[in-house]
Amino acid sequence: MAKQPKSGGDRPGGAEDFRARSLLRPAILLLLKERESHGYELVSRLSELGFDVPDFGGLYRALRAMEDEGLITSSWGTPERGPARRVYSLTSDGDTHLRQSAPGLVHQRRTIGGLLERYRGLVHQERRSRRNRRRVLVVEDDDDMRHTLWVLLEQRKWLVDEAPDGETALALWAKNPPEIMVLDQRLPDMPGIEVARQVREHGYEGHILLYSAYLSRELEDEAAILGIQSLGKADFDELFDAMAAFEEDDASHRRAVRSSPQS
Repeated sequence: MAKQPKSGGDRPGGAEDFRARSLLRPAILLLLKERESHGYELVSRLSELGFDVPDFGGLYRALRAMEDEGLITSSWGTPERGPARRVYSLTSDGDTHLRQSAPGLVHQRRTIGGLLERYRGLVHQERRSRRNRRRVLVVEDDDDMRHTLWVLLEQRKWLVDEAPDGETALALWAKNPPEIMVLDQRLPDMPGIEVARQVREHGYEGHILLYSAYLSRELEDEAAILGIQSLGKADFDELFDAMAAFEEDDASHRRAVRSSPQS
């Protein structure tokens, strides 16, 4: 009759025992059914099965618990070279336990497969949802202000990219051009109007909102030439109203295109 494990971390119901019984134990029994092995060899063979065993102490505690239960046995081997090593081998009770573990492993595999399949479905759904969301690039060097804009725009179902400076903004724009850019004029590396000028020179036709607490007539005129709407300050209501107007203009344009007669 198989012995019961000792008390402590390896007792039934403990975290160590649960991990061992779930996958590590059947793996050890399978490897020992193939051939007897010492501890370091088991670590190497477990790695080949995909197990990460950084804690040798945990492995040896599992081996001792399995030996206490009569699933495996050990003896000191005397290799031709090097020190003596404890060699583990499978017992008849261990062989029976391995056969009885197979149905549970099959069920576990199905359960994990089902979880992964549902997770993939959620990821695909999220990707479809993100593709349907309009993208806005927020360029603001003040962390609190940028984070606040991110939260408020995400709540309004925008997909938000954010940049703390002009160089980062240009890199993000080149990777994923947004429908709208929201620019602070006072950035650490270049003025917001310069970011706008560069994307316009590269053919960007999306909407751009530029805000500045120090909005001058000269800056307003320069923004108008570039087709940019300028705001005197970062007023959230005014900003969101302007973005909503952009969306309505785009929607009206799409409706007009759909209703136009085909050539």
